[in-house]
Amino acid sequence: MPPRGPRITSPTLKDLARLAGVSPMTASRALHRPELVAEETRARVAQAVEQTGYVTNSLAGGLTSRQTRLVAAIVPSMAHSLFSDMLEALVSALEIERYETTLGISRYDPDREEAWLTTMLSRRPDGVVLTGTEHTARTRRLLLNAQIPVVELWDYTPHPMDVVVGFSQEDAGRAAFRHLWACGYRRPALLRSDDSRASRRALGFHRAAAEVGYGEPIEIVFPESSPQAGRGREALDALLTRAPQIDAVFCSSDALAQGVLAHATTLKLQIPTHFGVLGFGDQALAAETVPALSTVRVDGTRIGHMGAQALLARMRGETIYSAQDVGFEIIQRASTRGNEGSSMREIV
Repeated sequence: MPPRGPRITSPTLKDLARLAGVSPMTASRALHRPELVAEETRARVAQAVEQTGYVTNSLAGGLTSRQTRLVAAIVPSMAHSLFSDMLEALVSALEIERYETTLGISRYDPDREEAWLTTMLSRRPDGVVLTGTEHTARTRRLLLNAQIPVVELWDYTPHPMDVVVGFSQEDAGRAAFRHLWACGYRRPALLRSDDSRASRRALGFHRAAAEVGYGEPIEIVFPESSPQAGRGREALDALLTRAPQIDAVFCSSDALAQGVLAHATTLKLQIPTHFGVLGFGDQALAAETVPALSTVRVDGTRIGHMGAQALLARMRGETIYSAQDVGFEIIQRASTRGNEGSSMREIV
């Protein structure tokens, strides 16, 4: 685990008041009864809150112990089984140790995550679980000031805030391109959502393409917030209109890939002989589609369980290895050329 700097004390109401140039009572009123305080005073207190990362303790006076047995966890969405599998494993492992988990959903929005975290920290959780490693500067400052264990799940970075358990999105994208290239496809493209994780996989895909001299792969990008229904059909139509010579696609989710497969069958594209489809996630129905879907498998359950164990260790005050890369697998099935049922595991 990387060495830590000097211990930082969480800012108190007195610290806030001193910086704002008011009494602690006035600072408290500005926070809780702003209608009783002059606008100029409220502005000074608000500026002091922003500078210090101060969080109101909504449990003050109601605790007999510093422990709340509460963990705050946030995921981007519950629409994908990958995140729900991860969360189920996390919550189940924490329940065994008698911790309650409060859930937030960010909808892939770092500002929404920041607002949720501000509210959760006022309840003084014993630990925080975040999905991903991209956060606002204020989120990082709030967590630093809170001095509680933080586990980041899903994405990997060698330099986490505290502990990270995940995999490299960029390496997954690189492996996806290499798989399609090894299958003999020479004009692979990308169909993806606009969220940051899919963007990083696309970066890896592009870099792998450059390594073999392929050039810039064609991409069709759509908002993550767009309706799921018909997304695969619309994306494939847009891709074939723009680049009819494309012979394979890497999709940002299995759900998208399944829609692409269904529409490709309607268009009488010959899969996998003349057109390959690779998904991401290895979700429940990936092996049941016709043809069965080749995909990038990520073990969300394992990530959730390992994340819970890491958080529990940190809440016990233990020093543990801070950056844990669980890797991923390329699962070969009938939607791409090759030996169906084979897999390639990548850990970097």
